[in-house]
Formats: sequence, C-alpha cells, structure tokens
Amino acid sequence: MDKLSFEVNDSEIRIVGIFEAKKHTKLAKEFVKNGYVPEVLSDGAKKFYKDYWYPEFRDLLFFKENESSSKILRKEINQSLSFIKTKDEAKNPLICIDAEVIAAEIILFPNDLHFFSIEIKPKENTIQQIADLIFCAREFNKELLEQPEMSWVNWIETNCLNGIQITSNDVNDVVHTDGFSGSKFKLYTLVDFKENDALKNPQVRDELLYDLGCVSPIGTAGGDFSFTPSESYFEELLNDKISVFNNYTILPLFDTFTVVGYNLLNFDQYGTKRSSWTQTYFRIYLYNLFIKYNLFRYNLDMEHDSVKVRDEFESFLNTYNLSHISYNFLPNLIFHQHRKSLQIDEELEKFQERINRISQAIQEEQQKRSNLLLGIVGAMTSISSVKPILDILENTRSQINLNGFLFYSLAGIIAISAAIPLLAYLFPEKKKQLLRKWKNRKK
Repeated sequence: MDKLSFEVNDSEIRIVGIFEAKKHTKLAKEFVKNGYVPEVLSDGAKKFYKDYWYPEFRDLLFFKENESSSKILRKEINQSLSFIKTKDEAKNPLICIDAEVIAAEIILFPNDLHFFSIEIKPKENTIQQIADLIFCAREFNKELLEQPEMSWVNWIETNCLNGIQITSNDVNDVVHTDGFSGSKFKLYTLVDFKENDALKNPQVRDELLYDLGCVSPIGTAGGDFSFTPSESYFEELLNDKISVFNNYTILPLFDTFTVVGYNLLNFDQYGTKRSSWTQTYFRIYLYNLFIKYNLFRYNLDMEHDSVKVRDEFESFLNTYNLSHISYNFLPNLIFHQHRKSLQIDEELEKFQERINRISQAIQEEQQKRSNLLLGIVGAMTSISSVKPILDILENTRSQINLNGFLFYSLAGIIAISAAIPLLAYLFPEKKKQLLRKWKNRKK
C-alpha cells in the first residue's frame, strides 16, 4: 500500500523552542514594538474557556490575569524559505524543500523561561512534502537556500526573537538554554487527509503516526528497510497513542506530538475544529513542555546554588504542577498521555529525591557548623570578663611601644581576617553567591 499516494486536505505544523530573558512584562512591550500583537479573547471565547478549563490552567494560558500567568503575542510572518535538505554532488547539487513561514507566537512566563511557536507550511500539501519539511525544520542548524550564511536557528533569532540568542555560535559563546535545549525543536504536527478506506485501517494509521512522529521517511514502518522498527519496538512506541474517535489518532512522543486522520481541520460554521487543535489542544502540549523544560533547567542549575534552586523549585511546583486541567475528559486524557510520554512524573520523583538528599546533606552540614559556632560561643562565655583580654592587648601594645590607634586598627584587621574563613565555613551558600556576583561584576 503506497501511503505517499494519500491525498492531503490540510496540515498544521509548528515547531516549538525556548529562550530566556528577564522581566517578561517589559519584554512583551519590546516584542509589540517589533510587530507582535497581544492575544485578546472575545467575550464568547472567555465564556467557553470559563466552562471548559479549571481556573488554574485557564488563568495560566488563556485569561492571563494572575502574576503567574503567561503573556501570549502573535506576529504574521508570511515569508517563503527553502531548506537545503541534502547536498549530494553525485546525484543533485541541492535538494531543497520549499516552505512558507506563516506566523510566530511568543509565550512569556514570569520565571524568565519563555517559549516560541512558529507555524510553517509546505509549498505543496503532500505527505512527502510534509515529511521532508518536518525533517528539515526541526534541525537548529539546517541551511537555507536564500541565506546560506545563516542557519535556520539564526534566522529565527533574527526574524522572530528580536535578536535573542537561543544557541551558542562557538565554544566561547555561552547561552544558558544551550545546556538543556538540545539541537532540535519540538514538533507539533497534524495531517488532515482526504477520507479513504485505507486510512480507516488502524494499522495503516499507526504506521503513518510512527513515520511522522519519529521523523522517518514515509513507508519506514510496515516496510522492509534497515531502519524499519521491530514489532516489539513499534508496539512499545505506540503504547501512548490516543485513539478516542474513529477519524483520528494522536501519538505523543518525547520530541513530537503527531495527529493523523480525516475531517480534522476543515472549517465548520464556527471554525471550531481548527481552533480546537491550534489553541485548545496546543496549549495543553505547550504547558507540558513548560513543565519539562523547567525540570531540565532546575537540574542544570542545582549544582550552582542548591539551596536557592530547591526553594525556587518548591515554589514552582506549588504554582504550576497541576493534576487536572479541564472539566471535559478529552483535554485531561491528552494532558495525561502527553505528560506520560515526556516522563514528567518520573523525572519529578527523581528530582525530588535529589532535593531531599541535598537538603539532608545541607542540614547535616548546618548542624556541624552550628555545633562549631556553639563551641566558640561557649568558649567565649566561659571567660568571666573581657578585661583580661584587654589587659593582654594593652600590655602587648606597651611592650612594642606602638600608637594606640594604629595598634588597635591592626588588631581589628587581624581579627576580621581570622573571622572571614570561619564565616565562609559557617555560611557556604552565601560565600558562593558573593563569589558569583564578584565574577559577574568583573565581566
């Protein structure tokens, strides 16, 4: 069965990435200056979302009324690009994939880790072109035919992110998100085929889901190639699929979220089918990525300031770690299955264990330092009076015949110098913070 012959009605392809920047309210104004428009909900949409979402999730990604809420802005791009898929001199100097960058969406969060989503379309709406486009567009460093000196990620930085860097250009160019973002964008892909009998076969749909979700050539699953999945691996990967209605199936994986079916995006009277995928379900996908990337970030930052990260992480969980998001069953099902595919709960558990071990170690260290401090205080209080010490100091000054001001100034400097190592030992986290501030000041 030739899946490449399946006709496509429409598609929705988005790549999602992250960037860091402080003061998200001020940042929103900068994006508005560069052509972005804040999202504004109609009264009808507000009423629908009020009855659809739990208040915490609704306020976070739709109503945007709380301090913990996101700010969402959109900019129409409408620019043509050609990705260089391969350079095979023996066969063809260049194999290019023509695409249209439709729009960019910026999602800003108060904790300085933000998201962007870029909507792209192939010039020809065929399954082959869709597969080629997601293969190219997820790669940070894919070359562009129009601007060979600029990679795809650099194009995004320049045209969609107001020049904010999301990846390092060389080893000496440090970008914090480089430490946990990887070199591939996340993919959100929907393919709305024309209805046909073959597509109603669950096995055929699963094979298409595998090919698109794993960004493999169409026909890999169910074929007989070197990279065709084994039966056990195929079944394992399709374990998390969501199949509720006859006309489509969803496959949430670690790097991709793929939907294959028919009658998915065609406009009805109110346009609710498309908006369900582009707003309602996409925000669920985005929320889970928000949790996952923050876990990456906290794990990376733990070694620099464990106490601060521990406190921030606990606050983050209290604010954002929701168990349910909607009054309806399907959004909750998508939420939980996607969360499962991202292994969020497993990572949360491991990270919590790490925090507990660090907290225990910190507590033990603090106990040792407290005991030392109590010993010093006890030794000092055992002295009946400070007068003998002053007498010793005065006798010493008289013997060396030194001016009183100079002598006691030197004695004070010596006492402070002796106290600094003790204070550094007693308060190691404060010492680390001061050292980091000093190094940043010098830069």
